[in-house]
This record gives sequence, structure tokens and C-alpha cells, in this order.
Amino acid sequence: MKASTWLGGGNFEFGDVPDPEIGPDDVMVRIGTVGVCGTDVHITQGLFPAEPPQILGHEASGEIIEVGQNVNRERIGENVVLNHTTSCGECDRCRNWTVSRCERSTQKHEFFAELASVPNASAVPVPIGLDVEVASITEPASCCFSGVGRLSIDDGAVGLVIGGGMMGLMTAAFMKTSGVETVALSEPVGYRRDFAIQLGIDVVHDPSEGSVDDFVSDLTNGRGLHIAAEAVGKAELVAKCVDLVRPRGQVLMIGVAPAGAVLPVDLYDMQYREVVLQSGFGRGDVFNQTPAELAKLNLEGVITGRYDLKDVPQAIIDSGEGKGVKLVIKPNG
Repeated sequence: MKASTWLGGGNFEFGDVPDPEIGPDDVMVRIGTVGVCGTDVHITQGLFPAEPPQILGHEASGEIIEVGQNVNRERIGENVVLNHTTSCGECDRCRNWTVSRCERSTQKHEFFAELASVPNASAVPVPIGLDVEVASITEPASCCFSGVGRLSIDDGAVGLVIGGGMMGLMTAAFMKTSGVETVALSEPVGYRRDFAIQLGIDVVHDPSEGSVDDFVSDLTNGRGLHIAAEAVGKAELVAKCVDLVRPRGQVLMIGVAPAGAVLPVDLYDMQYREVVLQSGFGRGDVFNQTPAELAKLNLEGVITGRYDLKDVPQAIIDSGEGKGVKLVIKPNG
């Protein structure tokens, strides 16, 4: 099969690699769509730990074309989204933290390739009402859905998400569907603000036209937010979220800051106001639920760039420059 193998830095090699083997409990999937994630970008920039050479890409959907001997052959032809790691469901981490941090997980599947062999349980059916190409955003969306699930949401809550990339948009959308009464998004790029409105976000803010402090003051009559989520991955914006919430407000970290980043906050002020700092990292336990949640949203037009498998390097560059809403690779055209 063809694959794009990361060699380090921004260097990739496009060419033939061995087809994956299919075990008795596995399914073989022809990859239709793979999302380009900020993690892929950060790996090439040296901001996320990874060792070359390896195949990147962990947000995929496609069609089952073969199954192992222990898998029902009726699955052949099924459209699925792929969970790129496995879990045992029994270890301390699975039981008391999350299955996405399983201490026994030894399999990791990456998808900048034409084919992938994954355990049957890792191939989740695409529900009716969700386009199979759009379903490729399940992995990042599940990270947001898991993070929002950590919040305590009261009646009449007002929330803000800073950053309108894929993670920010999904966080805002799930805040809305989870019961936050008024959800706002602060994002400098116009078409991302427009897409937020399409998703059902109540109010959008352009930081080039006024400070987020004034915007929040007007939105909350000076009382501050119940919830502020940071979806960029910058420590100073997490600190801004701390400033923007009311006493006993909640701050949710969704954007991933580089290793070594330090949060510049006044700890006395944070403690005095009893601000709650939450963080979300990874899919939690909600990957299998997320496709059905996505089917509830108006996601038409969410994919704004499609690239051939040989063009992974350019897709990584474009994603790093913040182009579009969601950029994807089409390994099989």
C-alpha cells in the first residue's frame, strides 16, 4: 500500500510500505478520510514527543473491506470511524481514569496510509445522518465532548470559548448541546465565526474589534462567565480565562500548550474567587458515543481542504498556518 511516513521535522516520504496484517479479531479498513490534527503539526515542529520514522494521522474514517476469522463478515462494506488506540477496560487507569490512557495498551494505529488493520472494537459504525467523510472528525470531537463532560453546568450558565479552530468550535457546540444557555466564541477569522453561528453558537466576538474583557462584561452585565474554555493552547489565554470567570466559575483547558508552558496567574486571586480549573486531554471514555453527537450538528462545510496522500507535507504546513476549518487527507483519492 501507499503511505506517507514522517522522517523527522517537516520531512515525509511518500511510497510503498507493507500492507497491514489482519488478525483473527481485526478488520481491514480502506481509509477514506484522515483529518490533519494540531498534534500532527506539533510533532513536526518538535513541540509534541514522537520518534521518527512513523506514520502519523489519527483521525480516520473509511470502509471495512475484510474481516478476521472471528469477526462477523456482515461488517464488510460498513462505514466506520477508527479509534487509534486500544484499551483493556480492566487496569487501574481504565477503571479510575480513562480508557484512552490504558496502561496495558500496546497497539497504536496511524492512518496517513491507504489501509489500516484495527481491532474490531476500534471500528465504530457511522450512524445514519452523519456523512462518512465528516465522521473523520470523531477523534478531535470526542476530546472536546469528554472535556465538556467534566463541567458542572447550572441553569442560565454563560460560557465562552477562546479560539475557533476545530477544537474550539466543537467545544462550543457541545457546551450548547450540554445545556449551557448562552455560548459565545472569540475568534479572529471571519469564516470560523460564521461557522460557529451555523453550529448554533449564540454570540461571536472578533478580538480585532474590541477586547474580550469588554465583550464579556457586556455579555454578563459585569458579573463574569460561569465557564471559560481555552482552545488555542497558549498559557496566557488560559490565564485570561481565569480573569474572565465569576467567583466559583470554571476554566476548561482544551487547547494543548507546549511542554514546559507555565500558567501566569495570581494564585491568591484565583483561590479567593474559588475558581475551578479543569482540563481535558484525549478522548476520555466517549469515543463510541461521539458520532451520534456529531449527527445532531449542522456540520455542512466543516471540511475546507482535501489533499492527496502524497501532499501530506503541504497539508501539515497549511494546517499549522491556520488555514480553513478542517483539512483532511484522502488516501484513496
